[in-house]
Amino acid sequence: MKNMAVYQCPSCGAPLEYGAESGKLECRACASSYELDAPEVVTQEKGGIRFEMPEETFDAAEASQMQAYICQACGAELMTEETTTATQCPYCGSPTILPEKIEGGVKPEKVIPFTVTKEEAQKLFDEYFKGKKLLPNVFLNTRNRIAEMQKLYVPYWLFDCEAGGSAFYDAKKNHTRREGDWEVTYTDHYAVRREGRMAFRALPVDGSVKMANEITESLEPYDLSAAVAFEPAVLAGAVADHADVNSKDCEERARQRVENSMEDALRNSVSGYSSVIPRYKEFHTENGKVTPVLMPVWLITTEKENTTYTFAINGQTGKLTCDVPADTKKSLLWGFGVFAGALALACVICMMTGMLNSVGLVLALLFALIVAFVVVGAMLGELKQAGSVQGAGNYAVQGSFELFVKEDRFLHQTQTRRKIEQKPSNGK
Repeated sequence: MKNMAVYQCPSCGAPLEYGAESGKLECRACASSYELDAPEVVTQEKGGIRFEMPEETFDAAEASQMQAYICQACGAELMTEETTTATQCPYCGSPTILPEKIEGGVKPEKVIPFTVTKEEAQKLFDEYFKGKKLLPNVFLNTRNRIAEMQKLYVPYWLFDCEAGGSAFYDAKKNHTRREGDWEVTYTDHYAVRREGRMAFRALPVDGSVKMANEITESLEPYDLSAAVAFEPAVLAGAVADHADVNSKDCEERARQRVENSMEDALRNSVSGYSSVIPRYKEFHTENGKVTPVLMPVWLITTEKENTTYTFAINGQTGKLTCDVPADTKKSLLWGFGVFAGALALACVICMMTGMLNSVGLVLALLFALIVAFVVVGAMLGELKQAGSVQGAGNYAVQGSFELFVKEDRFLHQTQTRRKIEQKPSNGK
């Protein structure tokens, strides 16, 4: 695809638009304007986040040492070496899985072997239910039996890239002073521009449509230094999910996480202002590459009241996550109880310090509310519920962030005035 000419504001980097009334190129972000033939406003389109996709497939020799199993109930396509027999689908538990020949599909380059044994995984599962006060009673009053435990290799795509980005912000600095009977607040307005780059390595996105991103992202990170080259024999005693989400479709998730981390890095470089409002941002990559790998996961299911719950354990580190919900009634009762106790304590302190007035009560209420949120939040964290990871900070190359444009341009100053109320002295 050929590069296209793009018109960008030299001051802030935002796109320029043609103004019908002025006959010039105008920037809506910082209000600058330029002549149509100004050479400094023309740049080449950088494009978006792009990655080079893998194409190597299984050769005939490798395919002959492997077999595939297709679940007739949910459609899962599993693979393993030729001596391992699969009897149940790890996702839906169906025993109706039929052997077929391995055909097509991108060949994994690396595999991270299991280091967590089945006994260790079962112990982690059993210990999970101890001391969790917000678990539904159905998990506490009955034995938590494992319906199925599967040693599963989950397909992942690892994304590498050199990411660059630019951002423009509206920023303000406030300072207040007294002038006679007036309180005057001066606000300095700035146009802030940042450009930088950062390298990311081995950002994982799972390639299984049956494994939710919340589950797999909650199991991060893996130690890729322990990965070995893929060979069919590595799968002995386990099954591997055959990737059914290609790297191109997973690219969007990788792009989101890279952009979020780049945006945070640029924003963190802006300091010393009373307020900062984002106006424009743009990101691109170079040297984007994707590597297919298999990651180890113990997949455990347990049934409660005709509902199946999933537990997943990182087969390398032992990190556990699950989709077990918190009990809503218990959460509210604990929240109200902690709030009432903290409020009573705060009121006693206010009474002892002579601050039991309207201001003291407001502070006591805020204190009790914060304590309740912190305590209940910590209890929810103990449930290890699966959740998405928004950034890619764990996969940024240490020391790779480079800020090469740092511009803070003063625009103008505004002021607001407030009449100071004069208090009557001695009742006169």
